[in-house]
Amino acid sequence: MGRELKNIMTLYYLIKLDKKIPTDNKKNKARQDRKVHKIMQKAYTIPFYRERFEQEGLTPEDFHSAEDLGKFPITTRADLRSWMDDVFRNHQDQSKHWEIFKTSGSSGIPLRFMVTHREAACVNANWIRVTMFGGYHPFRGKMLSFLTTHSKVDPEKGDSWVQKLGILRRKIVPEHLYVGEGMRDLIELVNDYKPDMLCFRKNVLLRMATYAKQHDMEIFQPKLYTPVSEMVDDLTRKIFLETYGPGLLDAYGCNETGSAAVRLPGSDVFYVNSDTHVINLVDEEGNLSNSGRVIATTLYKFDFPIINYEVGDRAESVTRDGIRYITRIIGRTNDMVKHANGTETSAIEIMKMPNGITGILQFRYIQESYDKITIMLVKDPAPDTASKEEIEAFYHKKFLELFGYDEFQLNFIWLDEIPPDENGKMRCFICKIKE
Repeated sequence: MGRELKNIMTLYYLIKLDKKIPTDNKKNKARQDRKVHKIMQKAYTIPFYRERFEQEGLTPEDFHSAEDLGKFPITTRADLRSWMDDVFRNHQDQSKHWEIFKTSGSSGIPLRFMVTHREAACVNANWIRVTMFGGYHPFRGKMLSFLTTHSKVDPEKGDSWVQKLGILRRKIVPEHLYVGEGMRDLIELVNDYKPDMLCFRKNVLLRMATYAKQHDMEIFQPKLYTPVSEMVDDLTRKIFLETYGPGLLDAYGCNETGSAAVRLPGSDVFYVNSDTHVINLVDEEGNLSNSGRVIATTLYKFDFPIINYEVGDRAESVTRDGIRYITRIIGRTNDMVKHANGTETSAIEIMKMPNGITGILQFRYIQESYDKITIMLVKDPAPDTASKEEIEAFYHKKFLELFGYDEFQLNFIWLDEIPPDENGKMRCFICKIKE
């Protein structure tokens, strides 16, 4: 499929998808349930999923709602990798119909997976309408985005004739070039371009905000801005609202599923894109719950469907007229502080600590060993915040309260900024203890 045909397909799917969040939950729920049955009918024809149906003694007739997916086996990252590798190995003759994607590997071993050109067009349309939920107009608006969002775009090329007419305007930034003092250039670029929408990784937005505060600079506040690829913690959210204004569009998903949910500016919940996705949560026993592990299903991928996929996050939710809303995305399930006695504590507990004191702009924890944790911090230069000494004392007190005794030697490193990982992301917790 050429670019022109793919663009036509993207426009076709964009026309079909919701451009505003539906207000009739009962009608929305009925549509989602119909799509669940349809995707399970398709999955039954795919050997990878057919085997799972047969193992559980199920057929597509057992699936007529999002809740019915609780009967179906969970698909792990390892399961998906095995299936994708098998298809790639045995069906090379079909590769001209695929687009190959790879995850960054920030949560473990990188994953290679395929989508057909039709699915890729729907992924693009889904992302466009997510921005439209927030009020962005894709044809009249002006977007500033980082390079990997549009990996096939040449950032050195000037505006096309269409963009010169004021249509589909966007500037693509190779964000890896803007580090250290390069942050000033990036801020000046944002201020000069004045985008309607700013679409950077969370850590880039945070480093920009940190640099601006340290150097007494102002950053243009776009109508919308969205942190890509990384979860926004409470401390970062507060900094973003202070720096970039109220237009925070918080999209949730992963490379494998596309954008599955979105929290609009001013909203306290994530709306699940129920015409394209189901998000269920399961507890430790694997039962459907309002709090637990995130299990996602795509309703638009009929060639390589993703069904009951364990994303690797934990979340909390409420259900209104059968439609699930995510109230809180807690974070990665595999980020665990490890103890010498073999037990583990969720890293979420230490990630919440910066909310209890002023003076911290950025943080990262590195568990070096069973008895040592390095805490990397960036100081807020504002005069009415806690000092470095007070922050370190605060951490010692909180670690003592959490673990009950001085289990860890805390090593503090103060930086002007915390650099991203090699893959461009920035994990807030890293454990170096080998399994």
